[in-house]
Amino acid sequence: MPTTEHLRDFSLWDEDYVAALPVGEFDWLEYKASDKFADPRWPDDMSKYVSAWANYDGGYIIFGVNDPIPGVPLVIDGGIPQTFKPNLLNWLDDLIPQLVEPPIQKLASWLIHPRPEKSSIKKGHVLVAIHIPESEIAPHQARDRKYYQRVGRRLEPLKHRTIFDIAGRHRFPKLRTTILIHTGGGGREPSVFWKLENLGLALALHWMAIVKFPTSINGQSVRLADEKVTVGKTEDGKSFLELRIYQKIASPPLFPDSDISRSFGLAACKYDPPLEPSITDIRVKTFADEMAPFEETIELSTALRR
Repeated sequence: MPTTEHLRDFSLWDEDYVAALPVGEFDWLEYKASDKFADPRWPDDMSKYVSAWANYDGGYIIFGVNDPIPGVPLVIDGGIPQTFKPNLLNWLDDLIPQLVEPPIQKLASWLIHPRPEKSSIKKGHVLVAIHIPESEIAPHQARDRKYYQRVGRRLEPLKHRTIFDIAGRHRFPKLRTTILIHTGGGGREPSVFWKLENLGLALALHWMAIVKFPTSINGQSVRLADEKVTVGKTEDGKSFLELRIYQKIASPPLFPDSDISRSFGLAACKYDPPLEPSITDIRVKTFADEMAPFEETIELSTALRR
């Protein structure tokens, strides 16, 4: 599944790039038709998106694109008159931070102009792209006095306890797991690469990760070359390999903007007796100091490498 990490810098966005953006139930990407931008209710609606993305992992919204249909390429609707407001970019940069309380401290906006020939954007019109990054001073309240999160394509108000958790998250590390599965080839042995990054402002003094790994990849049963791996089964009867990755004795803390990584051998095998059908993704739960366990799901399609 695409993520914000795969997107180009705004300065490289053009009409062709927007037309090729993914379509799906993403919590970090939203498309809106041009008439939504001119709707008097736009500030109230936009306020909820700003709240949701600033409260969590950030996101992008693009005005001038019809509501997408799964499996169908994006349709640009002609765009927004560039004269909608004098100095349109400056107007956006001044207005958007104030749509939530407290105002956000960072954002990026960009106008995408028509190509010289055969453009789907009308002459004198533009597409408007806005990026709201995760905020370091969250939580942020929308104009309707609610705090929001993004779930798929829905905006949902936060529960009371979650608001307090966000307010206190600067006290905890922000962890992200990367897992790559190298299936071999070119003389390279099959292996699994695991990396844990601390993207937050607080260090992780003590940590541990539990990885639930598929027992089958592309129809082939596999095992991890590690003595501590055990076979488990989910509540719905799916089999998995459980790998526990511990912080090594006397190793330093995981400081902000630092990472740690390890590799594990991967081999085809045959289980006797055969296992239940495998889980089809990788599930990771990471513990660090006093923070609540952080859970991630990594799709196999994004992890596989040759």
